[in-house]
Amino acid sequence: VHEALTTMEDRDRDMHAISRAVCTHYNGDAFQRVIYTESHDEVANGKCRIPEEIGGGDVENYFAKKRMVLGAALTLTSPGIPMLFQGQEFLAPGSFNDTEPLNWDWAAAHGGLTQLYRDLIALRRDLRGVTPGLRGQGCHVFHVNNHDKLVAFARWDDSPENATVVIVNFANQAHQGYTIGLPAAGNWTVRFNSDWHGYDQAFEDFPCYGTEAQHGNYDGYPQHGTFDVGPYGVVILSRG
Repeated sequence: VHEALTTMEDRDRDMHAISRAVCTHYNGDAFQRVIYTESHDEVANGKCRIPEEIGGGDVENYFAKKRMVLGAALTLTSPGIPMLFQGQEFLAPGSFNDTEPLNWDWAAAHGGLTQLYRDLIALRRDLRGVTPGLRGQGCHVFHVNNHDKLVAFARWDDSPENATVVIVNFANQAHQGYTIGLPAAGNWTVRFNSDWHGYDQAFEDFPCYGTEAQHGNYDGYPQHGTFDVGPYGVVILSRG
């Protein structure tokens, strides 16, 4: 995942590698692994934080913020025990040094990104009662588009039909009317759109609306739907 986030050119991002990373289990248990994009080992001792690496020293860079969000969303929607590293929720720059305290001015300056993390955590914990799938063992990456650099996967707890669906766009290209299979019939509602302008003033606010599943085989499911996805965007859906 680190390589897919930090590689400069979109064409070099490997969606098959992302697919393998998302649903990895150990001993048949999704929660025997800890998942993260930053840790004290990964961002110290000559290494730097993800946005710093992407932006070449400029964490306010559009691409740094956008692809940092992709990593955060994967961490908080993939099966496993998610781990966040201090400061990444407000775009802390540079690298980690245990002799330097966090600069909390960054938290005030990037309140929108901090809210994005809050929203993802709430969905992960199903605090709003609409994404129970994100707490379960079930995981299936059913859509891998290595040409346009999108993946979609389903997460579920009790039944695949009650899945939460996550769409991740790893390219700087928006899509309108993008078709994916859906695990169940009915109305699918957007619970999260990472491109919301409220998260960061540089984000495009590319709209994404829910839809009713249509009959017709797609991605191995007997129904499908079409959605809009912003550049380097993440959309989370569930029924209801």
